[in-house]
Amino acid sequence: MSSFTTSSSSADEFSPLQPIFPNLSPSEEMSVLIARIAELNRAKTMEPSVASSEVFGQDGYGMNDDGFSLNEEEEEEEEDEQQEDRKTPTKDVSEDHLKAILERIGEIEKQQQQQTKAFLQSQNDQKKILEKISEIEKQKQKKVFLKFQENCWDSFACHEDIEISGDKSLIVHQKKNDSGYWRSVFAKYPIVLNKHLSDFFYYEISVMKKKRKNLLRNKSHNLKIIRRNLSEKSAKWIKKRSRRECFGGINFGFAVKQQTKLDGPFRTRKGTYAYESDGDICINGQRKGTNAKYSYGEGDTVGIGVHFASRQMIFTKNKLNNTSDFLVDPSFADGSLYPFVSLGLSGDKIEANFGPNFKFDLETL
Repeated sequence: MSSFTTSSSSADEFSPLQPIFPNLSPSEEMSVLIARIAELNRAKTMEPSVASSEVFGQDGYGMNDDGFSLNEEEEEEEEDEQQEDRKTPTKDVSEDHLKAILERIGEIEKQQQQQTKAFLQSQNDQKKILEKISEIEKQKQKKVFLKFQENCWDSFACHEDIEISGDKSLIVHQKKNDSGYWRSVFAKYPIVLNKHLSDFFYYEISVMKKKRKNLLRNKSHNLKIIRRNLSEKSAKWIKKRSRRECFGGINFGFAVKQQTKLDGPFRTRKGTYAYESDGDICINGQRKGTNAKYSYGEGDTVGIGVHFASRQMIFTKNKLNNTSDFLVDPSFADGSLYPFVSLGLSGDKIEANFGPNFKFDLETL
């Protein structure tokens, strides 16, 4: 660290724009310079008294205590002491040096003002960036919610025995069907597998009415139904499921959309991901077994969805997460899968919820 010098020539050795104390921060340097100015001011006030003591004696007439003039040896001794005093930084600093210090202080203050202005500007810019990011996120969420909200059941992809109702076309029920066949309907819009819009696609149905009809309770009636409507293969399937509901039920999920052949369940078709009321889970047209805890009926709210990143299926029942390790085939991640529901008996009725406000808390996934 450089020190203050004792002559006016030292003021020319540095530029006011350059730090006098390069090892100090601007604020520390300013504190030192301000203290230095205070010392200079004190030195100026001391100069007259010092000068008078140099010229005159204690009595003001240049005489010593005995009344005699100072001899040459004493004068030289006085001069040496005065020169020694001038070597201290508080007693001999030029006006140029003082001016340089003041200029340096002014430069430091200017730099601090610029730094403060730059800091405030950066804070303002950062605030604007955060606001812009927040606005973009809101727009993205709005797009997702609109996509959920605009979906509904498609009257052009609906069996004639299915009636669509409700202000937003979210309620469907089966009418005038005593044969025990499934009746299906698709939604208007597909699953949008776009991770930039959302991390998942999910929807729910609430079972408003669900009929149950086991035709094997009346063997004679059952035989008539089999002869009239069912093939031999279907009859064997009925006997195999004699302890369960043979006809009826609800299944819903995602499937490849079609506008014809809507008189059967899609659970066994490739590209179908279904959740059945008896607890069956069907993945890409293949049954993955039945679990009683997955079964649902009248009064229940169940949901199905898929994570876009992992392709993992989501299954929920009455706000509980029953999700397993089933995955959606990546070949169907192009918008070809549509929400659907199949109703098995006359009187079955459900209401869909395509979002954004679900009974199941998606934040828990």
